[in-house]
Amino acid sequence: MTRAPGARAPLISRRAALLAALGGAGAVGACARLPRDGEVRQSDVVVAEGDSLVQSAAGPEVGASPKEIVEGFLRACAAGYSDGFATARSFLTKAAADSWRPQEIVMVYTGSESPVVEQAGEGAVDLRTRLIGSLDGAGILTPRDDEDHAVSYSLTADSTGQWRIAALPDGILLPEPVFGQEFSAYLLHFLSLDRERAVPELRWAALRTAAPALMRLLLGGPSDWLAPGADTLVPPGLRLLGGLDAPLPADGAVTVSVSSEAAALDPTGRALLVAQIERTLTQVAGIHSVSVRALGDGEDPRDADAGTALGGAADLDAAPGASGQAIGMSGGNVVRGLSTARETLATSRALGTTSARWPDVGADGTIVALAGRSMLLLAPGRSVASVIHSVDDESAGQTAGGDQAGGDQAGDGDQADGGDQAGAGQSGGGMTPPVIDRHGWTWTAARGEIVVLNRAGLRADLAAEWLVGSRVLALDVSAESERLVVRRLVDGETADRVEAAVIVRDARGLPQRLGPPLTVPGAGGTRALAWSDPVAVAVLADGGAGAPDVKQIQVGGTAATIPGLAGAVELTANRTDGLVLLTDSAGQIWHRNDGTWRVAATDLQDVGYCLA
Repeated sequence: MTRAPGARAPLISRRAALLAALGGAGAVGACARLPRDGEVRQSDVVVAEGDSLVQSAAGPEVGASPKEIVEGFLRACAAGYSDGFATARSFLTKAAADSWRPQEIVMVYTGSESPVVEQAGEGAVDLRTRLIGSLDGAGILTPRDDEDHAVSYSLTADSTGQWRIAALPDGILLPEPVFGQEFSAYLLHFLSLDRERAVPELRWAALRTAAPALMRLLLGGPSDWLAPGADTLVPPGLRLLGGLDAPLPADGAVTVSVSSEAAALDPTGRALLVAQIERTLTQVAGIHSVSVRALGDGEDPRDADAGTALGGAADLDAAPGASGQAIGMSGGNVVRGLSTARETLATSRALGTTSARWPDVGADGTIVALAGRSMLLLAPGRSVASVIHSVDDESAGQTAGGDQAGGDQAGDGDQADGGDQAGAGQSGGGMTPPVIDRHGWTWTAARGEIVVLNRAGLRADLAAEWLVGSRVLALDVSAESERLVVRRLVDGETADRVEAAVIVRDARGLPQRLGPPLTVPGAGGTRALAWSDPVAVAVLADGGAGAPDVKQIQVGGTAATIPGLAGAVELTANRTDGLVLLTDSAGQIWHRNDGTWRVAATDLQDVGYCLA
């Protein structure tokens, strides 16, 4: 596995995230948009130097009708990030202007047509539009498909007879192109429960105030969706005191001042807190390095010598190694590398069969693979693989209970026979391709049910109430091993769903339950799926034109579509930087380079990437 992106490597486009192409070898030329149908249209917002976007709107005209006042107010809201919503407030009565909170919620409507504004009576105006998303105060973007969203405005005439808006809901309406110009997606960095890895969560912030907004969101902790399986070293009551005021220092070196609660952390806790802050803030344009200090009561943030320096950041990157190269099967052997210069990791003799499929390799060198209805495990230093699970094995109900995660190595048990081959995503009598997480647990789905095994073949008793009454068709584990993406079919429904959930573990890494599901919109009906970067899932979907499309869909963000490859039947991705591989019906492996799909290998099958 390639090394996880570091603190100074931005993971999300800093600006125009809805309109820009996603980076990475797997997403060249893709158009990022909210995960829905329809095209994204460019706006006519004026772009100034650097990342500064300037847009202006006129104030209310003398004698304007209630309908014209509301239409002018909408235009002023679209320009509000340039003037702090001062012009927009000029369309309101003083009382309404004082109480209105424009950034409480941002409702995004399609840019293909203007809202319908109609007078509904004296002093009353109604608006209707198609909403495609909403952004709340916590920076969480929720895709929506509300074709007839309605908003009502109440107006009154002032002492000079001019109409002004007296009652309106908090928040603003923005057309999708303007939203894409004014907002960008960023990653908040929380921690795994063992505090060994960063667990990212995608949030959105306005470009002009991104740095302080991201700090506020980070201090607020993970969302309800992520919180059951993520940690943070932000102490209760910690406040931002300074260091992120515009303009940022010319050298990009920022000193963030926080309140005294941070000084009470031990050295390990301080390093983890600094890592969270550094990784989050260095995504912002103009910030290249971050140092953090804790100020006591009465200390001035403007005093460069004040406070207690919290020191350097902890290293939360994945362990480096050769696992960044793809693995697969060739001539019955498990090999690493797409080129002809490959490393053999396990021979067919060691596996006990020439028909093993879908291998995976753990961080300690443990190899698992499928053969017929069985899962094989070849432990480090052993010469013969063992069967650790079978879909027909009545003992499969045994659970790991209190056994340590990645427990005792499997002994030299029965050798696997050939039997039927298990295909990608196969359910019923077979298993889905196994994934070994960094804690040593192997994940698969058998007969529509998630199965999690340690090296001894003992099964974790995984609670997931939301999976009851459904059949799991495919799954994958995220780069840091703390989140799962699942494709499932719910009883009584014909369309499948794709959802992400956090993995809740005990102190030893034993998976105990899954957190609540979060829908990955636009991913249903796929042929294959995989995590393609820290917050995006790649899916192989029917493109409707003969060749399937590759979609990369951010969990909580945008979607990008890559032109597909005729005959593609399988997809895998490296979980870190967007790189995607496709396998066609002839068994050729393809990768995308310079906007074109090119053959990478012709004699491999069941290709995948390992978790470090």
